[in-house]
Amino acid sequence: MPGETVLVTGATGRIGRVVIADLLERGYRVRATTSKPWIPSEANTPSVDWHRVDFAADTDLSALVKGCSAVLHLAAELGKKDRMARVNIEATGRLAQAAEQAGVAVFCYTSSVAVYGSGLSTLIDENSPVLTFDRDVSSEYWAVDYVREYGRTKLAGELALRRFAAKTRYVIFRPAVVVDLAQIIGIRDWNTSKRILASHRHAHHIYVGDVSDALIWFMQRGLAGAGQAGSVELYNLAEDDHPCPRHVDFMKRAFAVSGDRRYRTLAVPWIADWLHDFLRFRSLPLRNPLWRMRFSNERLKATGYRFRFGMAKAEELAFAKLKEEVQAQRRTPVVGETLA
Repeated sequence: MPGETVLVTGATGRIGRVVIADLLERGYRVRATTSKPWIPSEANTPSVDWHRVDFAADTDLSALVKGCSAVLHLAAELGKKDRMARVNIEATGRLAQAAEQAGVAVFCYTSSVAVYGSGLSTLIDENSPVLTFDRDVSSEYWAVDYVREYGRTKLAGELALRRFAAKTRYVIFRPAVVVDLAQIIGIRDWNTSKRILASHRHAHHIYVGDVSDALIWFMQRGLAGAGQAGSVELYNLAEDDHPCPRHVDFMKRAFAVSGDRRYRTLAVPWIADWLHDFLRFRSLPLRNPLWRMRFSNERLKATGYRFRFGMAKAEELAFAKLKEEVQAQRRTPVVGETLA
């Protein structure tokens, strides 16, 4: 309930910043963690209690959860393979143990659709096969090695929660590609080869505002008593039924709005993209790359939850920013121009 304290890990990340703002807007107090050596100045408010935590090294997490009604666990290691097991698996388990001992009511965990690897089917729901979590089987995931490691360790983090689940209610989310407005607009900075090869792809975008809203909605649902003590719910967070899902769909509309030539592209047939990956990975598994997969959100919808924004709204916000850019450029005098 508003006024209660919520622990948000990874609070300076892409999702965490939005989650903190949304929690404060709803009247919650926030205990926030970051691994960065600095605290964001814009978050300097009495309602946010900041802690620097290295989840790869700090083993006693009891003080973090003490007095918290809920935990929103966003912190993860995405790029450094040698830290992934310690952060994504071991620390997740320790945090769950601490939450159980402290009597935390709800624990929401952001996993990833990377746990599915390269699907045997193009349609993926929460019951679809997942990666082998305890060893690297390269044929299961057509991706570079650190991405496979990330998917496996996020899946192992899910399993750690299930091992410790006893009194706390757990909700695991597997988000697709989480984007903010800058990242939606930023595909104009792709290099030429990526623009040609990848623009045909299904983007799998989900707006960061919707991820934050879903986390808080399910947290509040659990705090209100939904679900049994020790239960673990699992949901894909995806909007693959967005009517204009490809990168090229956005690029065409963005070019029409802005006139920015960086959005002009020619989408090659998908087979060229597949051949490029074959040559890159020297492998041809009988599986589907990410851009051919579609992630179902039917289980999410069955709870009654609906996205607060949706990608259609997020893209409209992006187009509005592009229009603002154009207007600002028109107002800016050319160097050497005499002002009237």
